[in-house]
Amino acid sequence: MFVPTQNDPQPTAGPPWWLVIGPGFAALIGLFLLTVIYRFGGEPALQIDLGMSGQSLLLNGVVAYVVAAALAFPAGLLLGARFPTSVTVPALVLMLLGVLVVAFGPSSGLLLVGRVLNGLGAGAALGVTVALIRRLRTGRGAAAGVTAGLGVLALVVAPVLGGLLSDATSFRVVFVVAALFVFVALVVAGILGIVALAKPKAVPHA
Repeated sequence: MFVPTQNDPQPTAGPPWWLVIGPGFAALIGLFLLTVIYRFGGEPALQIDLGMSGQSLLLNGVVAYVVAAALAFPAGLLLGARFPTSVTVPALVLMLLGVLVVAFGPSSGLLLVGRVLNGLGAGAALGVTVALIRRLRTGRGAAAGVTAGLGVLALVVAPVLGGLLSDATSFRVVFVVAALFVFVALVVAGILGIVALAKPKAVPHA
């Protein structure tokens, strides 16, 4: 019968819970951006201002976003557990570029480019979030539940807030505000990544 000794390697510790904040915040912004282009009960301001049909908005604004996110999600899931910051920061940069393209782009063609960039960044961030939550040593269920709940809330609230702000100003202001949140998420992810690197590793007992 095998008896473990003190020289046996210790089990690998999971990531600290706070490391989920950066990619989790990015994933929530990504879910918000998915549905913010729509509004309940009427044509979205984005569709009217860019002179798009409902089908064009669906293809350029939603399908392109979802397909790009689906392509990037596996990369975030596979690499996110080992390199969370290295994946999250470029993902947020893509999201920031995409939001700015949508905010200042004059045509539906640039809307497509911006939404693809948004989708790639959001999908990668969501993959990192799932990968980190799966590796948590404690509180995994709570973290998954809170993240899922906030994600559903972001999807539902986005058309309401986006519609109200678009009516009061324009749809471009919605994406400028979103860009500010993406920038904040980028700063948070970078700071937490630096803290994680600076944190001393546990040394196994000899």
